[in-house]
Amino acid sequence: MIGLDTNVLLRLFIEDDAAQSERARRLVDASAANAPCVVNPVVLAEFAWTLARRGKRDRSEVARLIAGVLSMDDLEIPYRDAAEGALAAFRSGKADFPDYFLSEIDAELGCASTATFDRDALDSPAFSPVP
Repeated sequence: MIGLDTNVLLRLFIEDDAAQSERARRLVDASAANAPCVVNPVVLAEFAWTLARRGKRDRSEVARLIAGVLSMDDLEIPYRDAAEGALAAFRSGKADFPDYFLSEIDAELGCASTATFDRDALDSPAFSPVP
């Protein structure tokens, strides 16, 4: 297996550099014959953050691109169920995708909630305020 860095994942979905996009696609296609490429949870969170902050994409576009990653059969995504839950929460909530993804992973790990100071995240019952 090969893990993908955030910049490789971005090139798969944002064709702002045609040569790098083609190289990224060839890598994923070639790897799929042996084992899927891995999208580490940190990479998926950074992918969403980069799209929103540096790429200036709106929430609906970020959600669409994350859904695209999650729909790819030739990518191995640890915590896929958590990512899908985070995507659903992101679509309807105020917090950022990485916040929801963190809380979903915490829940899978047995946490009752995720403590935060983030007011947008506190709109979700998955988060609790720091006392």
